[in-house]
Amino acid sequence: MKHSRRRFNLPPMSLQRSAAQPMYVQFSTALERAIRDGQLPAGSRLPSTRAAAEHFGVSRNTIVTAYEILAARDLIESDIGSGTRVRGKRMIPPVRAADWKSLIREARYPARTTALRDPDGNVLRMNY
Repeated sequence: MKHSRRRFNLPPMSLQRSAAQPMYVQFSTALERAIRDGQLPAGSRLPSTRAAAEHFGVSRNTIVTAYEILAARDLIESDIGSGTRVRGKRMIPPVRAADWKSLIREARYPARTTALRDPDGNVLRMNY
């Protein structure tokens, strides 16, 4: 039995082998731009990694890496059997890792702490 091929409406993009940027960066940047500009709205289905690799003439690893970058940026999501789709808007903005120390410092829980020193003179704080 033959499977029908699904069509994907990707915005026009080209990958330049001679460019300074790796091809996975070019691909993820182009898709991110299309998502943020609204050319690929929430829920849009993206091609499988194999189909995209064949379409753009690159290795599947190039597409997998680009999709992983976009997933880490919370722009796409993949489900086995459902394919890869553009995510909707996040309800909660992501916490930036650069400011985690101040978040911990300002936290009020737990309220009681004890400071101890180890044999080298380092301060250890215990919360209880």
